Amino acid sequence: MNLVAYLSIFAGAVLEGELVYISAIQAAQAGYVDLYGAIAAFFLGTFCTDWFYFLTGRKQGRRYLERNEKLQLKAARIDHLLEHYGTLLLLSYRFIYGFRIVLPLLFGASKLSSRRFLLFSLLSTSVWVTVYGLIGYFFTNWLLEQLKSGRVLVIVMSLAAVITLIFWRFWKKKGQEKPQ
Repeated sequence: MNLVAYLSIFAGAVLEGELVYISAIQAAQAGYVDLYGAIAAFFLGTFCTDWFYFLTGRKQGRRYLERNEKLQLKAARIDHLLEHYGTLLLLSYRFIYGFRIVLPLLFGASKLSSRRFLLFSLLSTSVWVTVYGLIGYFFTNWLLEQLKSGRVLVIVMSLAAVITLIFWRFWKKKGQEKPQ
């Protein structure tokens, strides 16, 4: 067992997030670390990070919100969303890209109980790291096969052509809508 590797994955989860997780899964695929050990280390780092931000929001959040009008509106929106869609939001917040810091902070500043956050943090983080870890692990095999066969180039070129066509049509249509 390579303790340094698992501690690095834990620290990477705290400091960076998804990029480290992708790297950890690639390391597992290459045989440098155990897949389940990488998933566990990343889970612990992610869980600790969520709790750090939740507790920071609980301790400092309301005071900070009182000084920032824009955040007051966001916090009010989170309170409203938690009131109406609490279970869904708490189960899915891990899957919403770009909100890994903001949502736990706002949850902490909200009226959400620590016990409820604990339950859903454990559940959503477990599902998130497992699903993304296993998809990443098995997708790596497929991607490597595509790279070896040269099919990736065809896929990338096709996607580039489609994206170029979409942008071209969008800009062409936008140019026609301008008043003369």
